Amino acid sequence: MGTRVAPPTAEIRALRVSLAVNTVLSIAALALGLLLGIRVLVFDGAFGVIAMATTWMALAASRKAVQDPTRRNPFGWPALVPLVVTVQGVAALATLVIAAGDAVIVVLDGGQEVAVGVVAGYGVAIAVTSAVMAWWLGRTRTDLVRAEMLDWRSSAIRAAVVAVGAGIAGVLALMSLDAALPFIDPALVLISCVLVAPLPISLVRSGVGELLEGAPAPSTTAVVENAVAEVTAERGLTAPVVRAAKLGHRLYLEVIYHVEAGSWTIDQQDEIRQDILARLGDLGLEVWPSIELTTDPSFD
Repeated sequence: MGTRVAPPTAEIRALRVSLAVNTVLSIAALALGLLLGIRVLVFDGAFGVIAMATTWMALAASRKAVQDPTRRNPFGWPALVPLVVTVQGVAALATLVIAAGDAVIVVLDGGQEVAVGVVAGYGVAIAVTSAVMAWWLGRTRTDLVRAEMLDWRSSAIRAAVVAVGAGIAGVLALMSLDAALPFIDPALVLISCVLVAPLPISLVRSGVGELLEGAPAPSTTAVVENAVAEVTAERGLTAPVVRAAKLGHRLYLEVIYHVEAGSWTIDQQDEIRQDILARLGDLGLEVWPSIELTTDPSFD
């Protein structure tokens, strides 16, 4: 085991605030949408309810992922983080598919009129609130909070589309183009689905990538490569084989050096490990290093 990470206090605080704000907005959207029969508001509220559930999961994963290993789980629970991120993305995509299907049905049935003023006011209010939340969450740079931030960014996009669409509906009403008004609501839902889809897709890709032990983000990889290169140069070693994979709060690092027989000791190998770890402290990750010195020429 390598370096440890402190309990994610900032992460938990950010997720709690996000959950509280989202609960209020989702209940308001559902109530207003069901009361007035506005599908785009019901869709937004339903999307928020799904987000509430996944945020609760993220809170549980945030606490569990950094707990000490047990006999039953000797390597801990770092996989919970990418697992929850993946679930968030899948849940959001499922909501988009259901909403898009419902919108198509409405169009085929001849559309449905909406209260333009209510929709416009709702869209502006939610767009501003969501944009502020996305900005605030962006200051806490962890995987779970990033997923939460993307949810709020998605909400801001959906709300902005609603506000713009409501404005267009108002213009059409003033121009006496009433025939198009029943299709504004389902059209807004479909446009929102198309614009928002890339965000949950990115969550699924990143989550699955970590679960499959993929390479870390380019920024993390660059820090690792620089750290290994500096230690390699200082110790006069040949270029090693370097492999790294990120799993939640943990970074697995394997560095294999080919050396001449009898030229290095175990103590020196430990020093190399500590030198590399010291240069990775700012990553904020729990680094599990495997530093190996071998005389096997196949690693040359």
